[in-house]
Amino acid sequence: MSQPESSGGRWTGAALISPTMLFLAATVFIPVALLLTASLNGPSGFSYGSFERLVKVPVYAQVLGHTAYLAAAAASISVLAAFPVAVGISRASNGWRQLLWIGVLLPFWTSFLVRTIAWIVVLGRNGLVNGTLQQAGIIDQPLELLYTNMSVVVGLVHVLLPLAILTMVPVIEAMDRRLVPAAWTLGARPGTSFFVIYFPLCAAGCTAAWLTTFVSALGFFITPALLGSPKQTMVAQIIIQQVQEMMDWGLAAALALVTLLATLVVYWAYDRVVGLSSLAGEGSRAAEGQSLGAIRKIKTSVTWTLGRWTDAALRKLPQRDHTEERRVPLGALLILAAMTLPVLLLVPESFTTSSFIDWPPKGFSTRWYEDLFASPVWASALWRSLGVGIGAAVLASAIGIPAAFAFAHYRIPGRSLLLGAVLAPIILPRIIVALGLFYVLSKLGLVGSSVALAVGHAALALPFVVITVMATLKSYDRRLDAAASVLGARTGARLTRVTLPIIMPGIVSAFIFAFGTSFDDLTLSLFVSGGLFTTLPKQMWDDALLKVSPSLAAVSVLLFVGVLAVMALSFGARALLTKRRFA
Repeated sequence: MSQPESSGGRWTGAALISPTMLFLAATVFIPVALLLTASLNGPSGFSYGSFERLVKVPVYAQVLGHTAYLAAAAASISVLAAFPVAVGISRASNGWRQLLWIGVLLPFWTSFLVRTIAWIVVLGRNGLVNGTLQQAGIIDQPLELLYTNMSVVVGLVHVLLPLAILTMVPVIEAMDRRLVPAAWTLGARPGTSFFVIYFPLCAAGCTAAWLTTFVSALGFFITPALLGSPKQTMVAQIIIQQVQEMMDWGLAAALALVTLLATLVVYWAYDRVVGLSSLAGEGSRAAEGQSLGAIRKIKTSVTWTLGRWTDAALRKLPQRDHTEERRVPLGALLILAAMTLPVLLLVPESFTTSSFIDWPPKGFSTRWYEDLFASPVWASALWRSLGVGIGAAVLASAIGIPAAFAFAHYRIPGRSLLLGAVLAPIILPRIIVALGLFYVLSKLGLVGSSVALAVGHAALALPFVVITVMATLKSYDRRLDAAASVLGARTGARLTRVTLPIIMPGIVSAFIFAFGTSFDDLTLSLFVSGGLFTTLPKQMWDDALLKVSPSLAAVSVLLFVGVLAVMALSFGARALLTKRRFA
């Protein structure tokens, strides 16, 4: 797609992207910068005291190291599990493709809290796994599956896997699928063609997925708090504790700065090798410079070695015609079913007569749903979450859609840098963004404002709006605008009668992504509410800290049903808009 070269086009692009940059500066960059300066503030002014405490107290180094370990383990497993699903989506027929996408988006839009609570049903002492093993006579006493590294990593993988798939799919779909059959025609065996041809083309998507999930995991506190013990404490938990219980902004800011610096180093290395643009689904750039020549040689040697080893192993197995692709993506379906099953187990738990979550559920009662519908606290939390989510989605869409047009249609000076800035809310660990905004709001006396929370959620949702609309605009034929212009349509008429109706399915998807990001957020809500009000995720969090009861299972089931309804409306709206476009 050609882009305008004129200075006028550049000015137009700059004008479209300026509101986004100003908004992110006010809600992300300046607050994070001010927060980090707090790490150097002591009782008598400038001080390194907070960093000295990080060095002298061993527990902080242990928490930072354990956080990196858990995040890296979860990210690695997520990428390994996401790869067959992403490949299955790229190769599947239209019918299977729609089913696979539903299987990915359903857990992606399901609340983090819901997915974490579901694993308590599976891994608890009286949960599904222990109950099944005891009934089968395999074990006599329940296994300690919860409150371990394993349970935390499993919970993190369940949360991160949909994100890894969504990051990986655009890169894999952009590949030329004719290259592998061409390699077979030239005599390459399956292992060699996969590791030497196919996998290097997927590498950008795999590394982008690993990086995105790793950084996201660094800022998690829900999963380790509910599925882990004090031994599995992660850095976000320490930061929250220092702010809410100790009121120690200096130490919290120092921990945030160390986490941020580690994140930036990882991103710098990634940008040097792959390029940050791959995070927006734009593919990767080839590594430049002689300094990376050794890395390329090592990569080539490793891929050829793995290919030969795989071919040697495959010779011992029955051969099949590799030119035929499986019609049923069985591996992908099994992985997606495993992602959905834990949440479905909450359905029978929500009708139990017991006051505790155990397996199998006892009796049948609608008591927990009746209590929810009769509770003004839960009703208030729901309506506030809906109001804040709609406000955040409207604001993020109003600011993000023009920016998407700027990136897609105009040459902008410093485009890569600006794209990285737009991605900052998802590039940075969310705990740092939330803490920075809370730090500024506390200075301005705006803590406890629903409007401030909606603005903060809009900043978190903005990258999803820009990326989604950019992906839609990639398939938009700009010759339609030129034809409308020849027929006398002015800019406003072309936009409202041609462009927007055609890309409306993408805009609807962007709005839903923005709303879901706000509705499911707990990190920012935990800070900005200031204890003066509660959103639905915060109310669930407060209850979960006291006791994971069947009432939480009932809330989780209602949220899951709500996600199904939103998905049905989304697919229906997209189908209707597409039908009208071609009518």
